[in-house]
Amino acid sequence: MATPGKLTVAPDEAPSGDDALLSDAGSPRVDDSTAEPDGSHPAPGPAAARSEAAAPPAEPDPSPPAAVPSPAAKSPRTWSWAAGIALTAAAAFAAWSAWSWHAAATAPTSTAGAARDEAVTAGRTLIATVTTFDPQHRDQALAHWQSATTGALQTTFPSNVPPDGSATAGHVLDAGLSDLDAEAGTAKLLASVEITVTKDGTAQPIRRTRVAAAMTRTASGWKLSSLEQLGVAGS
Repeated sequence: MATPGKLTVAPDEAPSGDDALLSDAGSPRVDDSTAEPDGSHPAPGPAAARSEAAAPPAEPDPSPPAAVPSPAAKSPRTWSWAAGIALTAAAAFAAWSAWSWHAAATAPTSTAGAARDEAVTAGRTLIATVTTFDPQHRDQALAHWQSATTGALQTTFPSNVPPDGSATAGHVLDAGLSDLDAEAGTAKLLASVEITVTKDGTAQPIRRTRVAAAMTRTASGWKLSSLEQLGVAGS
């Protein structure tokens, strides 16, 4: 007779080994024998680790990461200091540029330009002087020739007095330096000259000529040291 409350299984109905394993595997029974005395459970075994590894990865957090202050970030005081340095540098550069421009304007290049202008002006005056002669004031005209020349030209130029008593008046139309050595005090000048000739009170056809002059700077200024006529044309 069966005992009330206890299930009796006949020997031929007992589950086989495989069925017993399946039954045990499918049962949600928890083996409390593995629990620690204080009621906690030990770390999961290899099977549990594999189960956790097989779990899908967590979705990334779509929210942007919090901004982290850059160590190179400048404080307002630092930027203000840097701006002051930049303004000071700009002012210094502007001052240097102005000084450089002034220095360039007063440099030897400008001095050479002034020397050229002086030589050209002197040459125009000298050539006009030696191409002008008034027979009625012969001595005065010769004195002007002497003061306008130097060296061998000063000695030979009086021989250029017009033999027929004609008066001449020279006017330089254009002139320019072909060479200048300011340190040595020498220059070469080309000029176009218009000469008005008057004979016996009658004006003769105007002559235009080109001359090449060499000049030397003396203690009293530029002087003609040579004069060569390059061509004469009447009009």
